[in-house]
Amino acid sequence: MYFLRSSSIRITVFALGILGALFASPWFPLLCMGVLALRFRPWEVLIIGVLVDFLWLPGLFFFPVPLFTIAALALAWGLEPLRNELLV
Repeated sequence: MYFLRSSSIRITVFALGILGALFASPWFPLLCMGVLALRFRPWEVLIIGVLVDFLWLPGLFFFPVPLFTIAALALAWGLEPLRNELLV
């Protein structure tokens, strides 16, 4: 039963991150990325980061650094030791 509840929370936060990337300011998907990175092993964080970069960056010539993708990689791999300590 715990697995189903945990899975539904993960899907809900991921869906909120996607909807936040489409309709909210960029801070909301960043918050969802942080929640996912602290609680789960987050492959979803990379998807949200790439989506936000494609939607919010003005173009390759004006701002070529994909900030949300870099933040997603930092959250996914940088918080791995902390997540292992909290969840084990």
